[in-house]
Amino acid sequence: MEYRKQTNQPHNASKHWLTTLLGVLASVVLFICALAQTTVLNEQYMTNEIISSSVSSQIKSDVNSSLSSYGIDTNVINDQQTRKILKQVIHQVYEGKNVHISVDNIINDNESKLSETLSGYGVPSSVISQLPSGSINDQISSIINSRLNNDEIQELETGIKIARVSTLIGLVISVVILLLIVIRNLFSRTIIRDFRWITLIGGGIAAEILIMTKPVVQSYAQDFASFANVIQEISTNILKIGWQMVMVDIVVAVILFIISFFLRRRRS
Repeated sequence: MEYRKQTNQPHNASKHWLTTLLGVLASVVLFICALAQTTVLNEQYMTNEIISSSVSSQIKSDVNSSLSSYGIDTNVINDQQTRKILKQVIHQVYEGKNVHISVDNIINDNESKLSETLSGYGVPSSVISQLPSGSINDQISSIINSRLNNDEIQELETGIKIARVSTLIGLVISVVILLLIVIRNLFSRTIIRDFRWITLIGGGIAAEILIMTKPVVQSYAQDFASFANVIQEISTNILKIGWQMVMVDIVVAVILFIISFFLRRRRS
């Protein structure tokens, strides 16, 4: 019996570390896919992030400043209208549709403000009705669409489609592998032993990934110069969520090591 125990020990140890390695790979894939699915690939999350970013004020400023030559001192487009436009764009991008911005409400408001402005200078209503306000409307549409409907958006749509499919496959595979490891360890009573290392090593690798992500984001922002500031702002918030996930992973690992320590003391 003692001989068998000694001869089987290396074999069992190799199985243990093989299971741990497989679990670490699965946990890292799960971390990456879960982070992507809950942030950059989530339409609602990105809508909130983009609306609260600098791109909203940038679009509003571009439209209003470009129309100053028409003598309109008041804001043609307000914050609420800007948010509505951005929501339309984000929804169409995540649905994989061609981006088409509806500015009917803005155009109607613009015509009303133009009439009020000219009326203040004593221009008769009959003259105002004959003014070529369509040129102003075209200016608004041109500014908004040139800012948001471009080749970069098309590339982004393609990237989102590929990433969604890839991360979904990664999530399913990693969850299945981890569940199989859990079931196996329940029978062998080694779930704490294996998962203390899986969570610790997996958390460490996830932290390294987050550290290496920052220069990649900076390079990506240079490729999409029009959205560089927005990419930097949003990536910072996403990395914060990633670090929170890593901290949870490390805390679980510490708890498992503590439990393992007390179990060993109890057995001894």
